[in-house]
Amino acid sequence: MPRPAETSSLTRRTLRRVGTLTTTALTGALAAGLVISGSSFLADRAESVELAEIAPLVAVQVAPLDILPGYQVTRQFVGQIEPLQQADLAFEAGGTISDLLVEEGASVAQGQLLAQLDTRGLDAQRAALLAARAALEAQLELAELTTARQKKLEEKGFAATQRLDEARLGAAELTARIAETDARIAEVDVALDKTALRAPFAGEIGRRAADTGQTVGGGTPVLTLLQTAAPQMRVGLPPQTAAALVLGTQVTATFGDTAYQAELTQLRPDLDPATRTRSAIFTLRLDPGAPPPPFGQSGSIALSQTVADAGAWVPLLSLREGARGSWTVLTATPDGDTHKVAPEAVELLYADATRAFVRGGFPDGALLVQNGPQRLAPGQTVRLKD
Repeated sequence: MPRPAETSSLTRRTLRRVGTLTTTALTGALAAGLVISGSSFLADRAESVELAEIAPLVAVQVAPLDILPGYQVTRQFVGQIEPLQQADLAFEAGGTISDLLVEEGASVAQGQLLAQLDTRGLDAQRAALLAARAALEAQLELAELTTARQKKLEEKGFAATQRLDEARLGAAELTARIAETDARIAEVDVALDKTALRAPFAGEIGRRAADTGQTVGGGTPVLTLLQTAAPQMRVGLPPQTAAALVLGTQVTATFGDTAYQAELTQLRPDLDPATRTRSAIFTLRLDPGAPPPPFGQSGSIALSQTVADAGAWVPLLSLREGARGSWTVLTATPDGDTHKVAPEAVELLYADATRAFVRGGFPDGALLVQNGPQRLAPGQTVRLKD
């Protein structure tokens, strides 16, 4: 029969076990209740949320690709304006400038006197020759009278034939000396004429390299004369571009903000050894009274050139950069009532500010997605804008 102490210990262990079981049961019941409540709450909340609608298809703008046999390229070529004629004017013989009658920038007419050398030495030389000629003329007159007298005496037999010959030949010698003097006077007149510097053509004075009272040598430039009528523009063109031009080609020459109509009037047959280009000369057409561009100013002309490479024009916004520097465009192909986009690799042949000329494997008339290819993915279904 158990002792009282053992009975008490057994009772306590029994009570603790019963309490543990009771606590466990209550906890499980509470957890089950929470799970059931949470599930009901989530279910109710899920039922209260509306289902999301399917996103609408992206609308894209398309245009048919027209394959062309080639394209035109407009290129700018730089040139300089120059006068039709330019001359560095100088005296043929040296001397002292007595008058310099024009300033830089002055307009002059053809034949106008521009400068004059001191002619006092030549004037004195001409006066001496004229005096010598007058003396020879007096001697000739005496010789002619003597000849006439000797001829009458010889006819009457009172004079020898030799005296008549001497008188006649003396007159002939004086005539020759007068002719020589006339030639020397003409030579002095030519020298006097060369002391006057005149404009060989109408134009404007550029550089003035001398002043009044200055002594200059023969051939030393004194003035630069520029012909302002019909100014020209010299442009260096690649041989292939120049070969496609014909005389009379009309172009627009631009100098700063001013544009002029110009015509191709000369095309040199040789290449510039420094630039390996052909010089083309365009003559500017000026309105009456309109001033030409300053000589030496740089300008440009625009020339159109046809390149025989088949392809199509596309907007720059339709291009998308591909792998390794390549380019692609997106085309739209029918897919039932919608369209799907697909990439097409293209080769960029030419581009300007807004469009590019490309070639690729796309067929003629393919629908090109004109802009926004970056927001589309290959194979994406889209709708076309009206």
